[in-house]
Amino acid sequence: MRRASSILRKHRAGDRVYIPSDSRDNQYILAEIQLTDELIESVVGTIDTNADQPYQKFYQKLSHQIFEVVEQHGLTHVNFVANNKLVRVRYSGEQQVLHSNQQSFFFYCPEHNSTFKSYYDNAIRARKVKILFLATGDELRLNSGKFHNAVFKAVKDISAKIGLAPNAIKLRDHQHLTFDLFTKEKGHKETITHSFREIADRYQSQGQKIGEHTSITYAIASVPMARRLLKGTDIDYNCDTPFTKLYEKVESIFKDACSENNIDQAALIANGLSPFVRYDKSETAEVQGELISIGVDPSNNKSRFCVHWSGDKLADTIRFVFFADESDENNNNYGKFVNQVMQTVTKFADDVNWKKDNDDIIIRVHQHIMQQV
Repeated sequence: MRRASSILRKHRAGDRVYIPSDSRDNQYILAEIQLTDELIESVVGTIDTNADQPYQKFYQKLSHQIFEVVEQHGLTHVNFVANNKLVRVRYSGEQQVLHSNQQSFFFYCPEHNSTFKSYYDNAIRARKVKILFLATGDELRLNSGKFHNAVFKAVKDISAKIGLAPNAIKLRDHQHLTFDLFTKEKGHKETITHSFREIADRYQSQGQKIGEHTSITYAIASVPMARRLLKGTDIDYNCDTPFTKLYEKVESIFKDACSENNIDQAALIANGLSPFVRYDKSETAEVQGELISIGVDPSNNKSRFCVHWSGDKLADTIRFVFFADESDENNNNYGKFVNQVMQTVTKFADDVNWKKDNDDIIIRVHQHIMQQV
């Protein structure tokens, strides 16, 4: 019996990930509601689409109704978004919201930020209404199931209040952990352990059950275009595509690092576009303006590499995206997968002579589940 227990501990030890103690947790949940004629009618009745700001009363009344419900559930950091833009959430000590043509970036600190705010254009009918719930407190991971349950109950009440049919709202629970891979080389020696347990299983252990859902796990490593990456590469600035050989070298080194560490589903993006990973059975990758959306089907364990770079453009950041499939889940966690990602990026850094004691390579591990409410 002792021998079996020892083997089990040894096996599970391989699933542990040692990450810097100054890593940052984020959790946010998006509730998405299709903006239909029926919803408009139920909230404000008929509207005059010829008016200068035809949707002002609709947005005002709907957001007020939503904020009333979420406040009753004790949720303190909620945003109403109806601007046809992709919502991004990032950690920052300074709370702010920045918008590009296609994205809205919400920067916040879970320890001390809270707000109720709306973002919409009174003159434009959005495709969807999004309710952004941001987790607060200093123990996000420990309380993630409780937060999910509170949001789920609030969204159920919102659905009933505005007269939606069952399963009309998509609830997307996003959690990510962010850290610099080389903080140890910069003098920060303290680490903590993570197993990156599958979200639904973790929630169940916290006494919070969720119903039918889909889930994806992936990681993104952001490599800034440091000057040293350009050295040793023949760059002809008189050519229309001067950076082709640079990207070919980076691609070759990246693929070798993946192969050495048994990573067989990944993407390299170095064209200035921001990757957006989503659950998609067809696994399509599509460029949409300033975004590149990548569909992932975790049940597909076939080898897959996506490469997107432009030889005429020097990107500010090279992004490596690593996708986990169902075979990467061991003992209900993705610790082994995250270790493989870290080892792959470290191998790449070694091969390009990365200055680890000075330059960052930021890794963000994403876990995401989606269910209908």
